Amino acid sequence: MQKMLLMGPRVNKNNPSDTGGAVVLFENLLVELQREKYPFLVIDTNKKNYTNSVIAYLSIFFKLCALQFKVEHISLHSSRDYILLSPAVIMLGKVFGKTTSLRKFGGEAWDTYTNARGMRKKLLLFIFTHINVLFLEMKYLVDNFNDLNENTFWFPNVRIRDIEPSLPRKFNKKFIFVGHIKEEKGIDEILEVSQRLDSSYTIDIYGSISDDKYTKEYLEKFNIQYKGALLAQEVYTTLNKYNVLLLPSYKEGYPGIVIESYAMGLPVISTTLPGLKEIVEIEKTGILTKVKDVDALKEAILFFNEDNYQSMSESAYRKFREFNAQVQTELFVKRVVSGNSL
Repeated sequence: MQKMLLMGPRVNKNNPSDTGGAVVLFENLLVELQREKYPFLVIDTNKKNYTNSVIAYLSIFFKLCALQFKVEHISLHSSRDYILLSPAVIMLGKVFGKTTSLRKFGGEAWDTYTNARGMRKKLLLFIFTHINVLFLEMKYLVDNFNDLNENTFWFPNVRIRDIEPSLPRKFNKKFIFVGHIKEEKGIDEILEVSQRLDSSYTIDIYGSISDDKYTKEYLEKFNIQYKGALLAQEVYTTLNKYNVLLLPSYKEGYPGIVIESYAMGLPVISTTLPGLKEIVEIEKTGILTKVKDVDALKEAILFFNEDNYQSMSESAYRKFREFNAQVQTELFVKRVVSGNSL
């Protein structure tokens, strides 16, 4: 069994509640590989766990050069740092006979590539064509990148369901947002719609405030409750207390919180972005609205009632099977191992 060197972002040591989707995905992969007793080494690429960015990159490159001698495969898992780190991974792989893979988190990879010019375009082309195996989060991205790299595969946002939800759950008009508190997550739309609903509706907001325009005091001027940030281990138990997830984002890939909501049997209200269209089944697992459309957001909230909620909750619970971490990790290992013959 070949040993892998996994490079990706670990949990923020100083602030464990400051955990983005890439961190959760990478940590979940490590848990699954440990469970399967698959041999691997790890390099933490989360710059928040280093003194500063310069020291972070120097440390990452030094560890990469040292540890690559102990493995057969190098696998980089990244949202943005892949542009800087992938060339080193590829070159070391070519020089020392290692196979390589890149798991690109998020949904902007194709736009990044097609909009690039000059040397940046050439660098991206080098990365996507010379990495042995490419994993992307959305199916439409896989279709686009297959022309550049035939060894491109779907590796969606996945989660581990470590508790079972309390189903069937009574519909009591309890809505929840979980994520970074910033404008692009649709916070303004949630705040405005809260003013248009009667007192029978509850909207609670969880997450770290990441935008200077928001403060705890500002948020609480609206008909919502700001509950602060959640630790990763608190997400499922918290979701289990609510009915529907609100995520009216302006940009997303496959949001992890949607997968976690499905795991707990929560349907979702989100927006008509390409990635979300792939994972939300209209009026089965959720409702999609146009970006920045408060009227449509209100209509989506009012759509849910005691008559349709149970079937949508059950559909959301079943939908989680597609994003089961164990299933997708087994496919990842199989495809990485096949890289030995590339």
